[in-house]
Amino acid sequence: MKTIQKLPKLPIFRHEVSHKYYCEKSNKWLKWSTTAVCNELTEEAKFNIDRTRHIWQPRGETIHTCLEQKMLGSDDINMGEYKEWVVSLFSHELFEHFEPMGVEYMMSNPEKDLGGQLDLIGYDTKAKKIRLIDLKTKGTSALKYDFKKRTGWREPYSTDKQLGCYIEMLKLNCDIEPDVCNTIWSYQGKCMLNEDQPVERCKDAWQEAWEKFEAKQELF
Repeated sequence: MKTIQKLPKLPIFRHEVSHKYYCEKSNKWLKWSTTAVCNELTEEAKFNIDRTRHIWQPRGETIHTCLEQKMLGSDDINMGEYKEWVVSLFSHELFEHFEPMGVEYMMSNPEKDLGGQLDLIGYDTKAKKIRLIDLKTKGTSALKYDFKKRTGWREPYSTDKQLGCYIEMLKLNCDIEPDVCNTIWSYQGKCMLNEDQPVERCKDAWQEAWEKFEAKQELF
């Protein structure tokens, strides 16, 4: 039987208001985050997202916290007004054969002045693979746009580069690499696990994103 090691707590924390990471080992606030590097939205798109922050932020934070508590073994979980999202998420078949190794796990890459936090990593006892998982939550209106009668469910967008960043930091901080990556999409009353995202594809997407981000910083 494979013995699964929990990932060690790393000397890094995040200031929740500014969303900045502090690396205790290098004794400094890190300049960038995974989100900042991967974000390629236009100013108009950023404005529209910020305009609806009061809707998506509490939903995302609550559902992420619920999954964290579930993975840590809690039976007393306050789902608030997002019970339909959380119940369908918890009911996904994956969690019948999943052993968590790390949840809401903070890491850093001091050389890149970068901090980040993965949602979930663990061992799939059925597939016999270490899975790195990102959780995304979607609003009620997404049921109309993401689920088509003729074509079925379509994944809203790719999380390859984000997961690629976590792969890099996992190797740097813990000397491990997942076997495969996935994104779980949590909807009201539905939960979808996407097709496996190959590790090398995610690493390539992250490398491309980092190079573009670096080039942009040099311009300014």
